[in-house]
Amino acid sequence: MIRLGVLALLLTSPLAAQGAAPIDYAKLRDETAQRLSEYIRINTSNPPGNELATARWLADVLAREGIEGMILDTAELGAGRANFYAKLAGSGGGKGIALVHHMDVVTATPKDWSIDPFAGTIKDGHVWGRGALDMKGHGIIQLMAFIALKRARVPLTRDLVYVGTADEEIGGLGSRTFVEKHPDLVNEIEYVLTEGADTRVEKGKVRWFGIDVGEKRTWWKRLVVKGTTSHGSVPLGDNPVERLVRALYRIAAYETPVRLTPAVDRFFKAQARDETGQAKLWLLNAGAALKTRQGRAWLLSEPERNALLRNTITPTVLKGSEKTNIIPQEASVELDIRLLPDEDTVAFRRTLERLIADPKIELQAIGDMAPRYDAPLDTEMFKALERVAERLLPGVLVATPTSAGATDRPYWAGGGPICYGIDPWLVELEESRYSVHGNDERLSVENIEFGLRFYVETLMEMAGGGATGQRGGTGHGWKDGTAE
Repeated sequence: MIRLGVLALLLTSPLAAQGAAPIDYAKLRDETAQRLSEYIRINTSNPPGNELATARWLADVLAREGIEGMILDTAELGAGRANFYAKLAGSGGGKGIALVHHMDVVTATPKDWSIDPFAGTIKDGHVWGRGALDMKGHGIIQLMAFIALKRARVPLTRDLVYVGTADEEIGGLGSRTFVEKHPDLVNEIEYVLTEGADTRVEKGKVRWFGIDVGEKRTWWKRLVVKGTTSHGSVPLGDNPVERLVRALYRIAAYETPVRLTPAVDRFFKAQARDETGQAKLWLLNAGAALKTRQGRAWLLSEPERNALLRNTITPTVLKGSEKTNIIPQEASVELDIRLLPDEDTVAFRRTLERLIADPKIELQAIGDMAPRYDAPLDTEMFKALERVAERLLPGVLVATPTSAGATDRPYWAGGGPICYGIDPWLVELEESRYSVHGNDERLSVENIEFGLRFYVETLMEMAGGGATGQRGGTGHGWKDGTAE
């Protein structure tokens, strides 16, 4: 478990100098834990979602703080579902910052847990329950940072926006609907802060703090070929399975080109810190390593690195005959294709058609392709996130992962705002792996405090005239990535 040591209360407070009240983080932390407990008790397992209940609860919580919330998109999202929106108005000096989380969670099987997944139990220094990490814990940290700035009477230079969306865990319908139906609200937002997945903590040591800046694009396709059905004992020479297998062989044999993006290059440099010898050199200069036989082989030998360096084509669902002795009239295969964020989809389709090389095979789309999500590394927000991370975690490198998986972040990026993903806590890698979408999901109270500090300080830098929330209260000291 990571222990956060508390430094002395600083004598001067930029918050006070602005006429704002200091933030008592210990008190705010405990209140946030209670709010997370309440939130977990609202069962928003998806399906069916039940996000409308959460939206009403959020509206009540904010109303007690004098903040008006808006329950949106109930008709578009269906019975029991909704999006949520609230705003703290700034002085108009800059476009807004949106704190976005999804209100739905994956299902949980109570018999597999050591504690009721929907009781919101607080014990052993943790808040337990489905969504504690994905993503109700994050959403509550955002909410209470939002409320803390209102209570502290911070004179904001930008609007701060708080958003809860539906249906991230299945289809991303909530974010897509919000962006499509409310361009007036989205156009007022410059930056979105939402979930990430790549801060690395192992055995109490923070190896890097992740700011997610991109996501591979999901480009699912289906290959369909029709032939002539007949008995398997008398083949007629028009077996669609054979044509499909030949095309699949060419696709499987194809090696997609390797390409190093700036974000992935920086991510590898952060990973280099924990390597030695030649491996360290290869990660520090991946561009040069990829030009050598040994360096290229080593970088591509690890599945995650390989996925971040190239487009991938993975055959998954195969369909043909349902009987061994019958040649089917139709055969198909579904391809899970993941493209680098800036990939030219038209050029890639031409490559795929060249590999198929069979006019009788039809290439069909499966679902819609999400917009491109590829955030820049030189914005005011990125630099603020970097400064806060370095201040709270001295000596820890900031990494810039690109996700090989899929979230609803591309829909926000496609709507105009610049989107960054973070994990506002320092959860052990193994704990995150087994509990997110698994059993006994929980978030420590200490990590709640870290997240509050991270968000308050970031928002103060971006919208509070440059003062930091840390100086308004106590701070956490870190040295070389190890908790003091």
